[in-house]
Amino acid sequence: MQLIVPAAGLGQRFADAGYSLPKPLVEVSGLPMIVRVVRDLPTCERIAFVVHAEHVRRFAIDSVLRAHFPQCRVVVAPGLTAGQACTVRLAAEAIDLDDDVLVAACDATHVYDAADFERVRSDATVDACVWTYRGEPRVLAKPQSFGWVAADAAGNVERVSCKWPISDNLLADRVASGFFWFRSARRMMGAIDELVADDERVSNEFYLDVVPNRFIAAGRRVVAFDVAKYIGWGTPEDLQDYRRWERYFAQLARAQVHRKAS
Repeated sequence: MQLIVPAAGLGQRFADAGYSLPKPLVEVSGLPMIVRVVRDLPTCERIAFVVHAEHVRRFAIDSVLRAHFPQCRVVVAPGLTAGQACTVRLAAEAIDLDDDVLVAACDATHVYDAADFERVRSDATVDACVWTYRGEPRVLAKPQSFGWVAADAAGNVERVSCKWPISDNLLADRVASGFFWFRSARRMMGAIDELVADDERVSNEFYLDVVPNRFIAAGRRVVAFDVAKYIGWGTPEDLQDYRRWERYFAQLARAQVHRKAS
C-alpha cells in the first residue's frame, strides 16, 4: 500500500494563533504533527508528501520529512492549489498508479482496528473506502464544516455529502475523517481529473471527499471503515484540547505507578 499526505495549505489559523511553525510541523506527542499521522497508520511501502513551497523555503519541511522517512517522496506545490483533490493530484508522479493508495489528512489520527482495515483491503469486491466516525460532539457547532457519509446497513457507501449534513441526527450519522483508501491509484487520479473537468467545486474548492461519489456512479463498491475514535488536531483549539487530555492521562499513569511502588 502507498500513502499520500497532502499538506500544502498555509495553516492560517495556527499562524493567527501565534504558532511559529506551520501546522504540519507543530509538535504532537513529541513529533511533528504530520510525522505523528504517518506513525499511527499501517506500514506503507511508498510515502508521498505534498507540501507548500513556502514551508520548504522557510522551515525546510522537506528535510524534516526525509529525516523521519528517508525513502519518502516530497512533492512541492508552488502555491495554494484549488483544493485538497488537486493537491493529491500533484502526487501522481511520485507513486505507482497501479497500486492501492491511502490518502491521509495531515492533522488527525484515529483509534482503529488495523486488522479490520486489512480485511477491507483484502476484499476484492471493495474499490474504495472512506474512514468514518460517529458520536463526536464537535460536529454540532459547525456541521457544514464536515463531510457526511450515507451508507446502507452493510456499510456500503451510497454518497458522500461534502459540507451538508444528511439528516438532523448528527451524532448518529457517519462523518468522513479525511482519510480515503482506493484500490487503484490510477482510478482515483482519473476521478479527480473528472471532478476538475466538470468543475464540481464545494465552497469554490475541489474536495477529495466527493471523489468516492464518482466511483459509486461508475458502479464501483465503496464502503465505510468505521474507526473507534477520531482525534483531530486541525485547529489550535483541537490541539490544545488534545494536549490537556494527554497531560491528564500522563498524570493519572504516574499516580498509578506511584501507588504500586508504595
